[in-house]
Amino acid sequence: CRRIVERAGCDAQSIAPDDMLCAMNSPVSRFAQTSGHMGGWLILAAILLSAAHGLGFGLPATLAGMAFWLAGILLAPRVLGLQRIQTLAMLSVGGAGLLSAWLSAGQPQLEKALAGNQALLAMLAGVSFLRLVSLPSVDADEADPRGPKALRRTLLGVHLFGSVINLSAVMILGDRQSRRQAMTPLQASVLSRGFSLAAHWSPFFAAMGVALSNSPGADLFTLSTVGLPLAALGLALTAWQLSRRSGARDYLGYPMHFGALWIPGLLACLVLLAHQSSPATPILSLISSLAVSLTLVVLLLRRASRALPEIRAHVREGLPRMSGELLLFLAAGVLAAGIGSAVQGAGWTLDLEAFGATEASLLLLLMVGLSVIGVHPVISIATAHGLLSPLAPDPNLIGITYLMAWAQGVSISPLSGMHLAMQGRFGIDPRGFLRWNRVYTLFMLVLDVGVLHLYQAWSGWA
Repeated sequence: CRRIVERAGCDAQSIAPDDMLCAMNSPVSRFAQTSGHMGGWLILAAILLSAAHGLGFGLPATLAGMAFWLAGILLAPRVLGLQRIQTLAMLSVGGAGLLSAWLSAGQPQLEKALAGNQALLAMLAGVSFLRLVSLPSVDADEADPRGPKALRRTLLGVHLFGSVINLSAVMILGDRQSRRQAMTPLQASVLSRGFSLAAHWSPFFAAMGVALSNSPGADLFTLSTVGLPLAALGLALTAWQLSRRSGARDYLGYPMHFGALWIPGLLACLVLLAHQSSPATPILSLISSLAVSLTLVVLLLRRASRALPEIRAHVREGLPRMSGELLLFLAAGVLAAGIGSAVQGAGWTLDLEAFGATEASLLLLLMVGLSVIGVHPVISIATAHGLLSPLAPDPNLIGITYLMAWAQGVSISPLSGMHLAMQGRFGIDPRGFLRWNRVYTLFMLVLDVGVLHLYQAWSGWA
């Protein structure tokens, strides 16, 4: 808001954050609002086009890709800081790879660059509608629970709600916990670990969409079956470790109401049933179409007169807020296509006879290490996909590795989107997560390496 005020020529120091009338009346602000609304409607159109393509209505994936790109262009001014740098870097490297393939008389993967991540983006945007019907809300005057039991319930709550509504869960729980006093490192650790562990298994998490998109042939049920025990062990370790800290007795938790989870639970059952009845239909298309449909049905049943206005408001205001994710994943599609095109055109391959659990473990450690210095997991995954595709690794093994890298990278990196959001919202120093989560992350990495080798032994035996 302050940036809009200054560009409009108003006195930024004299205007309160919640009273930006001068800025709201400026041409800059009106244009930003209009472009945001248009971007939201384009994202909705892309969801529908992507679902129609995935469900077999004969529409090409490029239509959905084009709609996402148009929305991305309109919403690009909203993306600032590290996300802008990462996006531009991926676009530059990917564009260079496509150009290199074209100049060497190769086959640049232009369609993949345009629409490679359209199903993933449709899933993320579709799942965002669930926030309208499954938020973990509480009464303002409800007492806040305290102590180790409250810590464990908050940990489980942010994990379960975060697995469906993503980062919104962290913000909602964090707002409540910090309304009367500053958020403590213990509270921040609970939110960070509980949320990031959902990357191991949740079909509604960005990590799963990225893993499925970059490991063609991977099976959602297999990835979730391996990831759920890992997440459960991570939650148990976190509950045990954090409950023993000195501030656990005074821990101020969130008054969780788990009854709100019936909606995402129903959605998960519907997705699995639909996948069983139509296994050829892409799982991401099932999730995106069912998430939007279920949200609309629940809103109509709750209060029919408010259903369409709430949907409209989410399209105009809610969907444009995913501008950072939108640009990041569009750029990741270009990066993967560019690297794949350049590698294919040059005939270059990794000096590996096969890609097994040992290689996957080394890749996992490398990707988590890169996350610590600020390289987003989606960049590492897109790069790995471009390099590993010629080797045709076991898609489930590589998908599990991607999920592990996302879960551990997000929880330890001071530059992850979650930790930067917590810094901006709650004043938490993101560098602290390197200290607070390092032992936990090392334990999880050891566990991950063991699971990768166990999976290889089991799948080889099977």
